[in-house]
Amino acid sequence: MSPAAKTPREPRLSVCDLARCEGRCCYDGAYLLRGEEEFLKELVAKVPALRKTLPSQFIVDGWWEGQFYGRKTATRPAVYRSADFPAHFTSTRCVFGDDNGYCRLETFARGRGQHPWTFKPTICWMFPLHEKNGRPAPPPLRKQDDPYRTKKYPGYATFLPCGRNDPQGKPWREALAKEIDYRKQAKRLPVLGSAGHSVDELLAAGEGK
Repeated sequence: MSPAAKTPREPRLSVCDLARCEGRCCYDGAYLLRGEEEFLKELVAKVPALRKTLPSQFIVDGWWEGQFYGRKTATRPAVYRSADFPAHFTSTRCVFGDDNGYCRLETFARGRGQHPWTFKPTICWMFPLHEKNGRPAPPPLRKQDDPYRTKKYPGYATFLPCGRNDPQGKPWREALAKEIDYRKQAKRLPVLGSAGHSVDELLAAGEGK
């Protein structure tokens, strides 16, 4: 068999292991889709337990390559102990992350007996899955194909344990089955703020659980 024939056409992925990566995917905060900023601000205003862990400005402007890229969650300094933490990632973490890398939005939902992604922005629960022409698509197979790779920035998804190709991992559709199924259930994106997914509706749905 020729070397070319051995080259995989699609990535195999490891399932997220937070103890291994310490939530490094959140090092720069999370970019928000239209409507998600308003949702999070309303949620925080109505949930003191979340509000007390955040700075007054927990959503800020995000910049990429010197240009405004969108609104995103703010970050705070963080300590990463993993030996393979990418050198081009900053030692910061999304303000919704705790000291161990767990998302407080997810912890909040779990504590109420709700789906862990109930209050999470799209990019958070979907990653490293994305969409291409309306269909589920995996992260890039090779580092040189990483969409965030520049002359000064080596890449993003391909530097994360759950986003880079792992020959010993699962086929990407299997590894990201939960994300794919969750996306299929959503009539549109973002989920947050859509019918049945307003702050009041979601908070009420968790009462008594």
